[in-house]
Amino acid sequence: AGKTAPPEVIIAPPIDDDDELQALYNWVDETPLSRPKRNISRDFADGVLFAEIISHSFPRIVEMHNYSPANSQTQKMYNWNTLNQKVLRKLGYQIHPQDLDEVTKAAPGAIERVLLVLKDALEEAKHTGLRIGRPSVAAGGARAALTPDGRASSGDDACQSIEAVRGGDVRRMQNGGRAITPGAASRGCSVPSHVHRQQQREVDQELLTEKEQTIAELREMVVIMSQKIKKLEQLVRIKDSKIDAMNQKLQKYGLA
Repeated sequence: AGKTAPPEVIIAPPIDDDDELQALYNWVDETPLSRPKRNISRDFADGVLFAEIISHSFPRIVEMHNYSPANSQTQKMYNWNTLNQKVLRKLGYQIHPQDLDEVTKAAPGAIERVLLVLKDALEEAKHTGLRIGRPSVAAGGARAALTPDGRASSGDDACQSIEAVRGGDVRRMQNGGRAITPGAASRGCSVPSHVHRQQQREVDQELLTEKEQTIAELREMVVIMSQKIKKLEQLVRIKDSKIDAMNQKLQKYGLA
């Protein structure tokens, strides 16, 4: 009890309606993006513009510095995996690996299907409030919410929305359905120590998981940088060999 369900991994369904497809393109055009759209499959292949669309609706859940424009498949997958782990799970779903593979390879129609799922998820989050964090055990599953501009709702959800019951002095909390007296309401909601410990364990576990993900991402980045260094070293060796060959030719003809 008290733990969030894992995010649903979704294979994006096909789009059969031309009007729905055009509405999707119009929705994408409404978002200001950092680079012009020429070919939507290639433009979105590295995940950067996808992240910008989410950031436009919920800026506080997307750290744009995590996503850099990419041509290599490895860096593209890094961007998308970061989106899956750090952002989309907060919207309650994640993109299926099959769709990720097609999107990063700019397969025709793939990004449209993935964008349509995102569009529906963002509209639902704007309507219901973006739920983040783990449920509070004491609050019967209440969680902190973000408004579309990214602001967290104030106060403890479990201690808000207390309404008086007509004809008596008993009040009832909307979020747990538990009855409390006016005296208890004036003192605020007290949480038993064992609940505090349980919540602390959940927070510690979440922090540990996030740190492990960060370490894994840093290790992957080290691998990417090592590959780039090897390529640069190879280019330097090729240039050195060309320079040596040119010097030999100059010496042969007495020009050096």
